[in-house]
Amino acid sequence: MPFQVPTFEQIRDQYLVGVLNLQPDAATGPDSDHYVRACATANVAEGLYAHQMWVWRQAFPDLCDEDILEKMAAQRGVPRKVSNFAIGQARFTGTPGTAIPVGQAFSTTVAAYETTSAAVIAGSGFVDVPAVATTAGHAANVTVATAGQLSGAPGGVATVSVLVMSGGSDAETAAALLERLLAVQSQPAQGGNENDYKVWALEVPGVRRAYVFPLRRGLGTVDLVPMPVTGLPDAPLLADVQAHIDALKPVGMGPTGFLAVGPTPVVVNITGVLELDSGVSLAQVLPAIGSALARIFYDLAPGDTLHFARLVAAIVNVVGVRDVALSAPIANITPVVSGSVIEMVELGTITLTD
Repeated sequence: MPFQVPTFEQIRDQYLVGVLNLQPDAATGPDSDHYVRACATANVAEGLYAHQMWVWRQAFPDLCDEDILEKMAAQRGVPRKVSNFAIGQARFTGTPGTAIPVGQAFSTTVAAYETTSAAVIAGSGFVDVPAVATTAGHAANVTVATAGQLSGAPGGVATVSVLVMSGGSDAETAAALLERLLAVQSQPAQGGNENDYKVWALEVPGVRRAYVFPLRRGLGTVDLVPMPVTGLPDAPLLADVQAHIDALKPVGMGPTGFLAVGPTPVVVNITGVLELDSGVSLAQVLPAIGSALARIFYDLAPGDTLHFARLVAAIVNVVGVRDVALSAPIANITPVVSGSVIEMVELGTITLTD
């Protein structure tokens, strides 16, 4: 039976019972000296019990405070992943011959950047300049050219656009760190088994999930798909994972035995007609439907089948939705995993009407 921590009132009353056991005629009412002393003692004792419970929780990684969790993880060789700055290129347009200085600031609607080298606008009217985000984090990554806003730009500069930014990652959350620590504790290193590759990949900043494919290209090969928090892995992330695991893989593995690879997306667009409850509008249910569908796709590994029934169930389970008739997809979708390709379903557009 677990130990029951006494409450303030129980401690106080226990004190008073002790007084009466020694002196049956003692005054122990609320206006007595004994009652005052009992309350003061109970107050201190309650704090000691609380501290004792706090100390007990610090012994377990799933119960302890965040700073203790971080220390526990570091002692087990699972250091917390820090945030990284996105780096890439920006395109400046304007009068040919205009100089772009180092540290030229510009921004988009989600992040701020600055140039890391000087450049001069060419005769073509533009120049591509290396740049870096001024704040670390995943939000600064850019995969599609995005218009930016200049800050204190020199005369002759007309516009700026972010061409690409990659490598930005958020600091690891306490929940993600705990997940990695428990994985290491439950499955200790085995000298290069399948789980070891997954653990190694998750040590790389920016990697949230990892899928291992032993022997995909034949004997002596191990392929791994690292996945960021959102979207697909970019070239810098794949390069980071490749370099990290190359330094840890078994010494007998050849130079091409391990490969960090990005999946080939199989984009699935969702189209259909909803039947809604009376008084419920389409705008009310679409955000919840989008979240439910996104969760299904997030949970699927490369090669996992997307079941049509799960899509229907996810939509119908949203409060306010009675039924749905999907016109796309109309059946299960199974991506291909072979020696030449690793496919993975990816959520495309959601087009639902009522």
